[in-house]
Amino acid sequence: MDLRLQPGFLGTNASLLSDLSLVAYVLFIAPAMLIGFVFARQGKHRPHHQYLMNAVTFVNWLLIIFLMAVSYVNGVLPGLPGSLGQPAIFLPTLHLLFGGAAQILATYTVYRMWREDTQVAAARKRGEQEVTRYWFKSAKPVMQAVLGLWLLTVVLGVATYISFYVASPAEAADAPEATPAVTESAPEAAPAVTPEG
Repeated sequence: MDLRLQPGFLGTNASLLSDLSLVAYVLFIAPAMLIGFVFARQGKHRPHHQYLMNAVTFVNWLLIIFLMAVSYVNGVLPGLPGSLGQPAIFLPTLHLLFGGAAQILATYTVYRMWREDTQVAAARKRGEQEVTRYWFKSAKPVMQAVLGLWLLTVVLGVATYISFYVASPAEAADAPEATPAVTESAPEAAPAVTPEG
């Protein structure tokens, strides 16, 4: 069963996959990002913050690879660059740019956290007392940038969803025939193709 072809449940013209993705990001992934921020503020970097951010980053990569990239290539890319002025092309592209930056920075941060853990553990095993030179010292501003970009991407994803499925009939009629359906609201993301696409 192709979830992109099944009707959604939010009372719009969106597919089931678009509705599920939107709900997942708004109710689970975005709150998980904020909970990770709270963990970091409380000094619960290991394991609370680290594991939660690893999970969010991993889930986002799965959605990007198996859903968003295919959807963007099929539903939006054919309209570039000529139709960039249309919301059906512009919003998902903007969503992709901010989301892609967020996801790349998040992946770098996750890598640096694990690298730091490995280096510190190896140094302690060798008997080193001073391990601060292995710390990811610029982690805080990078993580703040990731959170800001991720939350902006959530907002852009919701805006894209609304522009496709909650727009007035006149606005919907102006959209290109291969109108993409927003399937997520996270970083680095592009919408899924509707049945017409």
